[in-house]
Amino acid sequence: MNREAGPASAPARIRAMAFDIDGTLAGADLQVSERTCRVVARLPEAGITPITITGRALLAARLPLESVGTPGYVVACGGGIAIATPSQEVLFRRPMPPAVVDEVLDLADEFGLVATVFGDEELYAATRDDRSAQILEASNLYRPLIATDDLRSVEAIKMMVWGPRDHLDRITSQIKARFPALDRSLPEFFETSAPGADKRPAILAVLAQIGVDPSDCMGFGDGENDVSWLAAIGHPIAMGNARDDVKAVADTVIGPNTEDGVAQFLESYLAGSDD
Repeated sequence: MNREAGPASAPARIRAMAFDIDGTLAGADLQVSERTCRVVARLPEAGITPITITGRALLAARLPLESVGTPGYVVACGGGIAIATPSQEVLFRRPMPPAVVDEVLDLADEFGLVATVFGDEELYAATRDDRSAQILEASNLYRPLIATDDLRSVEAIKMMVWGPRDHLDRITSQIKARFPALDRSLPEFFETSAPGADKRPAILAVLAQIGVDPSDCMGFGDGENDVSWLAAIGHPIAMGNARDDVKAVADTVIGPNTEDGVAQFLESYLAGSDD
């Protein structure tokens, strides 16, 4: 079923489009290009509700829509919180139980990983590892990690643990055996939210809120944490840079994020819908 295809073959009945950010909307510089923001801003005119669905903290998750004044919906922190924009109405908020936070922190200590806790907007860490801080601060609008000696006291909406790619390659099977809910969202990171608060139930909750059947939703993603929610909608799209398991559930594979693959697809899709 999976195939390389251009936008001309895209289905006509689409009422919502959902977009992962890192590895999907964002390029290699972790920023969403003006070109991409502009074409996403055209979706409401075509009767399509845009949704961002990302592991980023809420402020960074909102930016692709709010920077161009586009009404839509935002799922942040890997499914831990969702809002409508621009109203900022909170649809749901699901903090992690303290026992789960403790388990992730203990696992990070055991395997020599750097743990980061996401609040609604802020990021907290006990250690400022240069590589971990660089990635997380850049992808979350250069908001600095807040240093604290007591991560267990922070109310967590999401957690990430960082390690060098080769180290994570070696320990992935052990991590997944111990904590199956930790998804390898990026080559150097695992992440998790509250039990049951991942991207799949989050996108289904948002679609129900706005009265869109999942079969009428198109979604774009690239990472392990995109597989389950893409499989739950009618029109899953994988980026050219996506993992093989994402491509396996996708109807179509488009260009990579480094070439503004989403923007290219949407420009052609919207041009076809105007014919």
